[in-house]
Amino acid sequence: MMDIASVSPHIRVAHHYRFRWERNADESARIGYCYAFHLISGGRGTVTYRDRTHPVRKGDLLYIPPREKHAISTDADHLLSAYNIYFELWAHAPLSTDQHLVWKASDFNEALATPVHSCRELERLPVIIPLQRYAELSQLFSAAVTHFRKDGTYAKPVANSLLKAFLLDLLQSAPSRFRTDSRIQAMLERIHKETYAYSDYEIWAGESGLRKTRFHELFKQSTGLSPKAYWTKTMMAQAEAALCESHRSISDIAEDLGYSSIHHFTRLFTATHGMSPTAYHHRRS
Repeated sequence: MMDIASVSPHIRVAHHYRFRWERNADESARIGYCYAFHLISGGRGTVTYRDRTHPVRKGDLLYIPPREKHAISTDADHLLSAYNIYFELWAHAPLSTDQHLVWKASDFNEALATPVHSCRELERLPVIIPLQRYAELSQLFSAAVTHFRKDGTYAKPVANSLLKAFLLDLLQSAPSRFRTDSRIQAMLERIHKETYAYSDYEIWAGESGLRKTRFHELFKQSTGLSPKAYWTKTMMAQAEAALCESHRSISDIAEDLGYSSIHHFTRLFTATHGMSPTAYHHRRS
């Protein structure tokens, strides 16, 4: 059993990437040569791992060990983007290659694969780790990517050191902090799929089978917000995306989201984003 504190990770590839919808068909047999973390920075999509497909959202960290077949698929209208780090962990020195994955098992070259050893802490990590409440972890991760992309004698060593700090900070947190109760997860998925003003999230909460106080406790533990606040935040994220990605009027967007009152929609948007929908639209155009 290996001790994670004694290792020195070596980043093979690190970048910020926007997934392409036309590549979804090639994703079904994606296999990595090394360890991979993907911190979702925007868009919508799914990750499929060990025959299970999970929705992902901004702030989710995906963890994929080497040699594991998986797929990351993006929504056509809301392309996923992510900070990505592919790294070696147990090698004494990094392999002299930047090859980090293949899209067909027949193309896999074992000579380019990183060593893998048993490590209890890594094995306890889930495939999706919600980091929405842990800004310091997200900042460490994105800083590692930024430094890796820089020129300079010490850019790569700094990036590797930041990755190690991120990894140790992530692993010292009890995995239970990053696990969402399955009943809450089901509601989160439903909120993201059926986000409209006329939806009744209180009914959804009742369907969880949990007592109201327990439901609210678990929900806040998982998201850092009350169900109503989380639902409203998701609504406003939908509104923000619509304002950025379409030329529809604000009234049409509010109506599409189920708001019968443009004034109510405007108040919620302003409270969330610090400016009115009109000002936001003008700033983005």
